[in-house]
This record gives sequence, C-alpha cells and structure tokens, in this order.
Amino acid sequence: MTVTEPSAFDHRPTPTSGVLGLAAGTFAVGLVAGTTVQRLLLTVAVGGAAAFALGGRLWRRRRTAGGLLGVCGSLAVVAAAGYAATRPERVVHRLELLPGLLGLWVLAAGLLPLRVRRGRLLIDIGAGLVFITVLTGGVVRGASTAALVVAAAATILAWDAAENAVSMGGQVGSCGATDSRRAELVHAGFSGCVAVVAVVATLGVARVGVDGLPFAALVVLLLAAVVTILVAHR
Repeated sequence: MTVTEPSAFDHRPTPTSGVLGLAAGTFAVGLVAGTTVQRLLLTVAVGGAAAFALGGRLWRRRRTAGGLLGVCGSLAVVAAAGYAATRPERVVHRLELLPGLLGLWVLAAGLLPLRVRRGRLLIDIGAGLVFITVLTGGVVRGASTAALVVAAAATILAWDAAENAVSMGGQVGSCGATDSRRAELVHAGFSGCVAVVAVVATLGVARVGVDGLPFAALVVLLLAAVVTILVAHR
C-alpha cells in the first residue's frame, strides 16, 4: 500500500479578505480624490496594484505570467505616482494623492506570499499611507466632514481586512475553502457594522457641536475605539 504525502500547506493570505482590503483602501482614497485627473490616476494605480498582487500569487505556478503581471502592475503604479507628484497644477493636489497611490501598492505587496511579520509590516505601512492621504485631504483641501470620517473608517476597514487575510492564510490556508470565505465575510460584516456605528456617532456629535471638544480629537478617539473593538474581536 502506498502512502500519499500531504500537500504543502498554503500560507498565502486569503484572496477574499485581500480583495476586500484593497477595495476599502481604494474607496478611502477615492473619497478625497476631488478632481477628474486624481480619479483617473487612482484608477490606473488601482489597476496596477491589482495586477501586481495577482502576479505575486501566480509566481509559484506560472512564473512568466506572474512576473509579467507584477512588472506591468508596478510600472502602472509608478507612472501614476510620478504623474501625481509632478503634473497637477496645484501643489496641494500633488501632496494629497501621492501617499494614497503608494499606500495601495504597498498594501497589495503585503498580501503577497511573504513571511507573516513582513506582510503585516507592509500592510501597516500601506494603510498608514492611505490614512495620510485622508488627513491631507482635510488639512490642505478642506474636504467635507462626512467624506473625511467615512474615508478614515474605510482606511481602518482596509487594514483590518488585509490583516485578516494574513491571519486566515496562516490558520486555514489560502486554498479557498467555503468555510474560510464564509468566516471572512462574517468578519468583514462585523467590522463594517462597527465602522458604521462609529461614523454615525462621530457625525452626530459633530452636528450637535459640543463646546470645548475639538473635532479632530473626537475623530481620533472614535477611530481608536473602532481599532480596539476590531482587535479584540480577533
């Protein structure tokens, strides 16, 4: 009788949460992209980041196709970032969008088959760059309160979903079992509900206008509460 050796465990981040993370990050940057040029550059960068991530996942099985996708995706992001840093007429538009474009690329890199610590570091950096774009949108362009709060919440959801992709990949593997997808969607649904409650509470207090309570401090406290709840839910 022959014994079949078990296949190697696939520790790659799960694709479901990875896609949700990139989508949330894209939504966050899109909320503060106020011009047609910025939206076009965001579209190019998102397409490049997605191609880069897909190429990384294909690398083990189809190196030629994976490498080609990775290189083309990287070039698209670099081109969009270079244009965002040099071409917009107003300097504030350059400062506003560039971190977000690079952040989506770094976030996608964190979803590649890397060591867990390295992947999580990239996810943290990528989400941080996206959040810089959100903050810059409020400081230099005066984006609406609602857009900033929703974008900040979406940034946290992007970080949470990407972190969950790494965690689920390490626990159950990335070979796409239905149970894994269901658990990921439940986690994303819970996180989304927490974010909605935080957004509604923040906008409600902002509308009331509490004396002596800076709005920026209120946003930081509520977003910190969201992060605390999401981390505890893990």
